[in-house]
Amino acid sequence: MGNQQHHQLPDDLPLHDYRYLMKNTHLSPHVIQGWYRELLTICPNGQLNKSQFIKFYMGLENSTTKNAERIAENVFEAFDDDDNNRIDFKEFLIAYALTSNGEPVEKLKYTFSIFDVDHSETIELSEMIELLKRLFTITGNKMKTYSPESVVHDIFPTLDLDQNQSISKEEFIHGCLHNDYIRHIFTF
Repeated sequence: MGNQQHHQLPDDLPLHDYRYLMKNTHLSPHVIQGWYRELLTICPNGQLNKSQFIKFYMGLENSTTKNAERIAENVFEAFDDDDNNRIDFKEFLIAYALTSNGEPVEKLKYTFSIFDVDHSETIELSEMIELLKRLFTITGNKMKTYSPESVVHDIFPTLDLDQNQSISKEEFIHGCLHNDYIRHIFTF
């Protein structure tokens, strides 16, 4: 009577979660496990609210700057898919990997995998529009005068070298590395 159970997650992730996160973040299992366990000390249910997310994100960045806090707030808004004001560990780790420092080609490979929602190894117009909406939210829409749709309609033909209405990973990476305008859009 009055006995409420406190839902707590296991101390380790299932193997399929490790595989998914390693593939989509290019982080080692050791790093993923360490961050997961650290997250569980903050919130045992594995769901970060906005203030917990910002604190955890800034802790990983070892930063107290307002810019990092603003980025963390924008990342939270962009990856809170169901608008429940909570982000789970997978959403957090993917958001963090997308916004953290790294080698340009590796970051572009990761960005490509995020765009490729249907895992077809190509990016279609609708997939690019959807993720660019997220990126604009994260960056505070640095393209202020343009909508994600107009930007995608502008850059998609440049990236789609073979004009087959989809962009391969190679086309995406090449286009981003060799076009200052496109590279500016995907960096923050």
